[in-house]
Amino acid sequence: MISAEPYEALAQLAERELALVSASEPPSAEALVALMAERDALVASLPARAPPAAAPALARALALQERITAELTVHAAQVRRTLGSVEHGRRTMHGYAGGAPARGALDLTG
Repeated sequence: MISAEPYEALAQLAERELALVSASEPPSAEALVALMAERDALVASLPARAPPAAAPALARALALQERITAELTVHAAQVRRTLGSVEHGRRTMHGYAGGAPARGALDLTG
């Protein structure tokens, strides 16, 4: 008989990930990568079929994963807006600066 304990651990990892992505500051890539590596190792150790006793933990993990996906979608949209603002500022700056600066070149004709 396979224990439901590893599936509880999977749900607990999802809780940690949700806390990480729901924090007021965006999560660091390193923290997310470390958590993903931990989850991948746990998932790799699980059998192909979960025992019936694991159903509640798997349902909780699924619900948490849906919330994680929603949070990451919000973060991705914020990053896109920020990048758009940076690009707009860059174009504006170049507009005020005039044309591109002349590049130094040597006249080899003499």
